[in-house]
Amino acid sequence: MSKVVILRCKEYDLDKIYPKIKWAINELGGIESIIPKSKKVLLKPNLVVGTDKKNAATTHPVVFEAVLKLMKENDYDVFYGDSPGIGNPTKVAAKCGIKEVADKYNTPIGDFASGKTVELEGHATNSLEIANAVFEADAIINLPKMKSHALQRITGAVKNPFGTVVGFNKAKMHARFQNAYNFAEMLIDLDLYLKIDLHILDGIIAMEGNGPRNGTPTPMNTIIISKDPVALDAVFCKMIDLDPTRLPTMTYGQEYGLGSYEDIEIIGEEINSFINKEFDIPRDKVKHTEKTPFGLLNKHVLRKPYIKEIDCKKCGICVDVCPLDDKALTFNNDDKSVPPVYDYSKCIRCYCCQEMCPYSAIQTKTPFIGKVIYGLKLLK
Repeated sequence: MSKVVILRCKEYDLDKIYPKIKWAINELGGIESIIPKSKKVLLKPNLVVGTDKKNAATTHPVVFEAVLKLMKENDYDVFYGDSPGIGNPTKVAAKCGIKEVADKYNTPIGDFASGKTVELEGHATNSLEIANAVFEADAIINLPKMKSHALQRITGAVKNPFGTVVGFNKAKMHARFQNAYNFAEMLIDLDLYLKIDLHILDGIIAMEGNGPRNGTPTPMNTIIISKDPVALDAVFCKMIDLDPTRLPTMTYGQEYGLGSYEDIEIIGEEINSFINKEFDIPRDKVKHTEKTPFGLLNKHVLRKPYIKEIDCKKCGICVDVCPLDDKALTFNNDDKSVPPVYDYSKCIRCYCCQEMCPYSAIQTKTPFIGKVIYGLKLLK
C-alpha cells in the first residue's frame, strides 16, 4: 500500500512549512531511510518558464527552500535544476526566485542545457535524451507544482520529470508521440528509468484553467508528499473531483508498475476537507486518439487551441515551438503584422503553443458540436 501524506499549508511561510515537511518525511520512514547520506541528490522543481512566483506556474521558492534546508541540515550533497520549455535554465531559475534560494545555501545548478541519449526497454520508446544533470545524481527529489494541463489534464508528480528532457527535445517528443495516451506511456517509461526517490507537490497556490503556464492561481492550501507518484497524483485528482481513471498517466502508471491510484494509505489531513469541485480543468476523458469517425468534420468536433487575437503580440513563439516540421500554425505569407493562423488538419493537439505562449493569448476549446457528441457519449 502506497503512503501519501497530506499537509495543510495556507501560506508560503518557511517557519510553518519546514517542520511540516520534516514531519511528513519522518512519517514515510525518515529522509535517511529514503535516501542514504552517501548519495548526491538532485532537487527537481517545476521551472517550466521564467515567470514571477505569484503566477503559480512554477514551484514556489519557499517550498524549494524548505526541502533544501532539510537536506543541507542532514549534510547531503545537493544540487538542483530543470529544463524549461524555452530559455536558459539558470536565467529561468533566477526569474522564478529559485536561484536566489539556491545561492543562499551555496547549492549549484546542474547541467540541464545539454544531455545524452539513453537506451531503455520501454513501453512507448527504447530511447530518450536526458539532461546531463541526471547522470550526476544518485537520487532525485521531485518538486512538482499542482496545475491543470491541456493534454494530460493535470501536471503533478508523474508529469514533472519530463523536465529532465532537454529544451526543444521536449517538443520533438510531442511530434514523436502524437496523442495523449502514447505520450503518457513515454512519461511512464521516463519515470521508471529515473527511479525518483521522493515526490513533494506544491499545492498551496495551485493553477487552474489555462495551465500549465497561463492559468489562474487558486488556493488549494496543501503540500502532498509520497514515494509513489501515481498515488500522489491520484490524491491530487481526488482533491479536484477528477476521476483518475480518466487519465492515461494514472492507468498506465499502475499497469506498468510505477505506482497505484487505488491502494493508498492517507496520512495527515483528511482529504475530503480539500475537495474543490469547481477547480477549472477539462473533465472529459482523455481521448485515445484525436481522430473520429467524422472525417472532414473533425475540426467541428475535437478540442483545439485557438488564438485570442486581442492578446496576441505576434512574437512567433507558438510557431517556433510547434513540434511538426510542417507547422500546424504559420504567419500567412510571413506577415507578422497579424496573428499566426492554424491549419487544424495538421494540428496534433499537443498544446505546446498554448503552454509556451507568454501572453496567455492561446486558449483551448471544444466546438459546440463536439460538446454535444461527447456529452451524449457518442464517442469514447
